[in-house]
Amino acid sequence: MMRKFIQMQCLSLFCLIAWAATLCTGCSDGATISPEGYSFRKPKKMELGKVLNEISGLYYNTDDQTLLGVSDSKSKIFIIDPRKRKLRDFAEKFMAGEQPDYEYVVKIGNMVYVLISNGTIVEVPQGAKDTSSTKVYPFWSDGKNDFETLYYDPTAKSLIMICKSCEHEKGENFRTAYRFDMATKSFDSTEFFTLNSKEVRALLKKDDADFKPSAAAIHPISKRLYILSSASNLMVVADTRGKVIEAYNLNPDDHPQAEGIAFAPDGTMYISNEGKYGKPTLLAYPYHQTGKKK
Repeated sequence: MMRKFIQMQCLSLFCLIAWAATLCTGCSDGATISPEGYSFRKPKKMELGKVLNEISGLYYNTDDQTLLGVSDSKSKIFIIDPRKRKLRDFAEKFMAGEQPDYEYVVKIGNMVYVLISNGTIVEVPQGAKDTSSTKVYPFWSDGKNDFETLYYDPTAKSLIMICKSCEHEKGENFRTAYRFDMATKSFDSTEFFTLNSKEVRALLKKDDADFKPSAAAIHPISKRLYILSSASNLMVVADTRGKVIEAYNLNPDDHPQAEGIAFAPDGTMYISNEGKYGKPTLLAYPYHQTGKKK
């Protein structure tokens, strides 16, 4: 009986050690780690309609606690209400002619700013139904540039856009951010900051990680910049001048193509995904403030 008891105790101890080792392994590869205050394990998921199958940008509208979204090839801004699980129009037909790739949306006051993939920013008033009140601000560089990210930085009083892939970055290990000054409604001709791709790969311990920013937003509480890369399913956390601080793997089952990120004032994080292998989705991650500072 004593021998059996000892064997059972040893088996239990072995199982406990194996379980702890599994947890440590999970922590080391980054796959089960989440930014402070969040858990990637149990998101709240909402399926979006076919009209948003190519949802490419997301913004939280504090006026009515809804989200604004744009789709790649539609000259329309959508209102997404996660509480009622409904869609409606915010503005439509704000550009004439052949439709470009609309990549992101930000609302400042009564105006919405839509990013086109070549770096052009379009100013659209609420309720617009034609191009009569739309203003277009072309990016100064006519090189082969691809942008998918736009966010507002209140400390710089500017819209910031980050290259997904820009011509001058070829063969380099950085991504470039440019500033659009809201006071002068003009672009700076020089970079605002750069993000080091090598640092991202080092944090992830993945030499083949492909960092191509597809969305970004500043956290309302920590004031850190959260950046998504649908390529390689990544989330990068940096300060607002581009210093990389943390990097995480996103679950590709939950985020097959993460193209939008937005925060509610309480820190709730929303991530939108294009319908790459199924229906487009909106995932919500509640925020639990810990008071811990890094």
